[in-house]
Amino acid sequence: MRRHGGAVLLAAAVATAAAPLHADDGSGTLESLEGGALSSDTRISVGFLYGAGGRPGGLGSRASTVGAGVAAVAGNPAGLAFLTKNGFLLDVLPPIAASVTEIADLEGAAATMLDEAVEDMASRNLEPVYPALDVSAGQQAGIISGALAVRIGSVVAAAAIEEPVSVKLDLVETGIEAFAQAVKSEGDGDVDIELRCFADAAAEIAFEIEKTTLALGSEIVPDVGVGLSVSRYHGRASASAVLRADGIVSYGGQEHAFNDPSDPWDNDLGLSGRGAYQGEAIGWSGGASWRARDWLTVDVVYASVPVLSMNGTLTTVENTLPAADDGGLELDEVNAAEPTLTERTETVEHDPLIVHMPSYTGLAVSMRAWRVVATLEYRRYSGLLGFEFQDEREGIEPTDGAGVEADFGGLRLGAGVIRGRLWNDSPGDGQGDGVLIPLANMGFQFELGESMTMDLLLVAVPLQVLKLSFDYSF
Repeated sequence: MRRHGGAVLLAAAVATAAAPLHADDGSGTLESLEGGALSSDTRISVGFLYGAGGRPGGLGSRASTVGAGVAAVAGNPAGLAFLTKNGFLLDVLPPIAASVTEIADLEGAAATMLDEAVEDMASRNLEPVYPALDVSAGQQAGIISGALAVRIGSVVAAAAIEEPVSVKLDLVETGIEAFAQAVKSEGDGDVDIELRCFADAAAEIAFEIEKTTLALGSEIVPDVGVGLSVSRYHGRASASAVLRADGIVSYGGQEHAFNDPSDPWDNDLGLSGRGAYQGEAIGWSGGASWRARDWLTVDVVYASVPVLSMNGTLTTVENTLPAADDGGLELDEVNAAEPTLTERTETVEHDPLIVHMPSYTGLAVSMRAWRVVATLEYRRYSGLLGFEFQDEREGIEPTDGAGVEADFGGLRLGAGVIRGRLWNDSPGDGQGDGVLIPLANMGFQFELGESMTMDLLLVAVPLQVLKLSFDYSF
């Protein structure tokens, strides 16, 4: 996502700065290009992997009810049946970020992309100055989930508010500068056309899903508990982008400037876009837990996760040269009297943003030996993990997964792998390339008095996450 977002802005800025300089007849050349600087900052929270609570699991949110506590409201609600005390849970993500450019050659990738963008219009002696990149990524800090469970007779009622997904992406591109010249045949002679152009760009993308859950759990017979939960998913997404270009056109020695209010014609050059979407849907989950022996527990859960369709509007405004065509410039279409004339095009689209999240059936077997508890889990998925917007489809179609968790008391380890296939234009037809998604995590538990514990969850794969979970019993 980070590289794709940066590529969009860089390509757009280069195209706006350089495209008007290119003549379709080949007589226009790009003489100089300075890449400026690109700053990108991404914040992601991935509560959808692990739900409420700080216990690691082989496949993320746990099907096992052993030691689940109040967090069972977000995993297998049957675990609520075995709570002996009321409980309150709060999950916090601390502010952590890292520089991506220090571990990946993004500047090299941007340089390659810039070379490809200007290949057909550059002069042979062009030595572009490539953009400097400052790309950072981290987790979106703050409270991401909370849960409360209260026993009422033989029934335990629970509620949870979670933020399964949150993404915030900021991109800023500044200082793209290009100079080019072309020759236009006019009458019996030629006219020299020169253009120096400057471009800046910025974009912001925000996407989040909030999940509110109500659940009940109870023992129906000794050592057998059942639970049911209903969840409301509410999604919001917004995007805004602006690309503004300034420049000076010298037409036969007469200079004109874009964005010059003294000219009687429209001469703004660039584009902008803004969109906002929201929607909601209902999902549910049900589970059962059997404490077969003191050392053996068998759990099963089914989670029905809805497809979330968010409605909204995307408005795009483009100010382009009438002579520009497919990234080039038809010199014969340049008006000598109004060489910086631009035309405004506004497009309003109402296509929904559709978010897919997979449902699953999970089976877990937990065994205790001495002070160690080992859990084996198998999960079968149905549905997709990805999104649809207009003609774009991106995501994965998970099929099944297996995981293991080892609980040593204060130290817990989890690992697993999910099988699936890439989601292409024909989801479900089995034609996508197969993928394996590994998961690896580690957790620590600390006692903060008689009634409070703190869990620290460190996820290493597939995304690096550090989460603190505070659990209070009363």
